[in-house]
Amino acid sequence: MEISRNNKQRTMEDVFNKLPTDVLNCILDHLPVRDAARTSILSRKWRYIWAGHPNLVLNPKNIVTSSKNDFVGIVNDILLQHTGPILTFGVDISLVDMTRYPNIDLWILYLSRNGLRDLTVENSSPDLYALPSYVFLCQELTVLDLSNCIFKQPCGTIRSFQNLKQLYLTQVAFKPEVSASIFTASKLWYLGLTKCTGIDHLNFEVESLHRNERINLTSLFEHWTQISKLTLDGHHLKLLAAGSVTSALPVKVNSLRELILFGINFTDLEQISCILCLLHSSPGVHSPQIWAAKIPSVTASDNLALQYLQEHSGMSEDINSLQTLMIKFFQGSRVEILFVKLILSCCSSLERITFVDNKVLPSEVSNILKELLLFPRASRKAQIVF
Repeated sequence: MEISRNNKQRTMEDVFNKLPTDVLNCILDHLPVRDAARTSILSRKWRYIWAGHPNLVLNPKNIVTSSKNDFVGIVNDILLQHTGPILTFGVDISLVDMTRYPNIDLWILYLSRNGLRDLTVENSSPDLYALPSYVFLCQELTVLDLSNCIFKQPCGTIRSFQNLKQLYLTQVAFKPEVSASIFTASKLWYLGLTKCTGIDHLNFEVESLHRNERINLTSLFEHWTQISKLTLDGHHLKLLAAGSVTSALPVKVNSLRELILFGINFTDLEQISCILCLLHSSPGVHSPQIWAAKIPSVTASDNLALQYLQEHSGMSEDINSLQTLMIKFFQGSRVEILFVKLILSCCSSLERITFVDNKVLPSEVSNILKELLLFPRASRKAQIVF
């Protein structure tokens, strides 16, 4: 019986050892780092698989350490023993003491020389991590995901991130001296901005015109023509509106498919007009999401938003691409109700408006629903779902 069990074990080991390297790397991708590192003791082949594994996602919670600073030493050891390119590198530095940030600078320098394509730096601590200029040497980068970081001036005249396809920035600060265009990527198809500061310091570099222009909604799509997914909070939406209220962009944004807008203040005229502008100009957006922010007390801007929505309630322009709309955290304010009325009146292909996690009191829902059902609809199929 013991001999049979040993034979089965050897057979299983032979099967694993004969698997292609890319399959073994896929297995490591699905293991916690601690367990993936332990595979190096299985055999000589496994030792080399771990040492050359191209995807490293490192989190202190998945690595047993006696103190938070041990994590830095462990990552140092992993990189020191690594062979071959590192294509994906994700690290959570939330528990790392800021006095150890120079070590992280060296990690990025090492990664910039090893073909890095996907970089994630997660930071939920109150201490912002200032990205070193080495990050701009990662010319093969296609995915950049940062939180609680600071962008500093790029080194020299490097044209940065030309191959970038996905950009996620959360609570990222841009210093005033970062006036050059650090995102020259024309291949970008996903852009997500949340609670970033100083982004108005950035300029777009326009080669054909040999001049710089500030970011606005029009230039965003003119320079990043392949964007198919856009996630913005209300602050950045207002920033892109650039102080102007327009019903549509100069050109149709045919590439855009997914639109998620959150932290939207329905009493802000620029945010509301920008949303309508995006919907009018994006024929490929069929199911956008809008997450409402807490409605502040009535102000002059609230009156402007009310007036704008009332004047456009019978607008002739048809947003014929819209099929479903999800509004999250709906509070039943007058401006929100008028916004829904406008959508119902100008979306001929609309099938459903869904209110999710709404903040309306149960006793008020029926009254609001009755009012919404009385509004004229461009689509006979349109349903309202709470």
